[in-house]
Amino acid sequence: MKESHRLGLLASIIQMLNDADSWTGRMHIQKLVYLAQRLLRLQSEYEFVLYQRGPYSFDLDADIRSLRSIGAVDIRPAPLPYGPKYLRTSLGQAIGELSPVEDEMNHKLTALAGELGPKTASELELLATTHYVLHEGLCETDKDILNRVVSLKPQFTSDQVEQALEQVRELEARFR
Repeated sequence: MKESHRLGLLASIIQMLNDADSWTGRMHIQKLVYLAQRLLRLQSEYEFVLYQRGPYSFDLDADIRSLRSIGAVDIRPAPLPYGPKYLRTSLGQAIGELSPVEDEMNHKLTALAGELGPKTASELELLATTHYVLHEGLCETDKDILNRVVSLKPQFTSDQVEQALEQVRELEARFR
C-alpha cells in the first residue's frame, strides 16, 4: 500500500474513532488497526510485535507522527494520566477522501471502531494482547492462553483474561 493511501486510511480511522466517542489516543489507534488487520483483513500492511502495552507497530506510530507533522491531525492535550486525543483536520479529511475506503470495509471499520472506541486503554491492551496470544500458535489450550497472558500482563487477573478471551472470540464471530 502506498504511503498516501496508508495516511488517508489512518486519517479516516481517526475520524471513525472520534465519531464513536473514543478518546482516540495512540493506544486506541494502534489497537483498532491491529484488530482491523486481523479480524477484517484490512490491507494496511503494518507489522505488529508484542510490546509493552500489547501488539504495537512502529511503522503505524511513524505514520501517526507523519499525519501530525503535515497538519492532517491535531492533538488536544489531556489531564494526567491520559495522553493527547487525536483529531482529524480539514487537511486530514481531504487526504482521506483522496484514498477512500471501499464501502464494505468502511462499514466494517465503523462498526469495529464503535465496538472498541469506548473501551479504556487498559481494556484495549488486554483485548489485543489476548488476541495476539490466541493466534501466535504457542498455546494449545485456553488454560495455556490464560497463563501466558497473565505472565505477560500480571496486572490483569485470570478472570479478566478469561473475559477478554470470550470477547475476542465474540469479535471474531461477529466480524468474520
